[in-house]
Amino acid sequence: MEIITYIVEGELTHQDSLGTKESLGRGSIQFMTAGTGVRHSEFNQGDKPLRFIQTWIVPAQRGLKPNYGSFRGGPGVCLNKLFHLISNKNDASASTPVQINQDLDGYAAEIEEGQTVSYELPKGRQAYLLCMEGSVSVNGNKLNRHDASEITGSGGVLEIKALDVESTEHGKVAHVLMFVMKSEPGSGRTDF
Repeated sequence: MEIITYIVEGELTHQDSLGTKESLGRGSIQFMTAGTGVRHSEFNQGDKPLRFIQTWIVPAQRGLKPNYGSFRGGPGVCLNKLFHLISNKNDASASTPVQINQDLDGYAAEIEEGQTVSYELPKGRQAYLLCMEGSVSVNGNKLNRHDASEITGSGGVLEIKALDVESTEHGKVAHVLMFVMKSEPGSGRTDF
């Protein structure tokens, strides 16, 4: 498995059998290739609430060597823009802090009230967009806090506009996470 954890609020501490132990705050991301085997845990060592999104993705191949990495986000990293956090490690054209063993791109944005971020969804790709804080309009369709949307079709521009914002560690924003992947049926691994 490719395990991706994005910290929404608070501080997450990770520890694993590779000898890694670190704590990451809001807007940070950690990734781990479980591969041939690794033991790990994530927990809240602090006294503030912790919220995070953890996504498990089937890797493009079996038997990978276990691996861990992280990126420390901070104020302004994804303010009023879709920050490209995750890409396929075999995509030489992408320069992201997190690279995984699968054809997937990940983006995060903290959007101030009334601001809009845009994304050109390529033909043959689909997006999964999660609104974690506040509310947004995606091409005129409202997503409230904790709502998600699967976006399919033949490509086109996605307009993501902040409607309602929340007070956060990084100011008053709407906060979204978006994954973009192939949309062709049967394009994933089948050797489970």
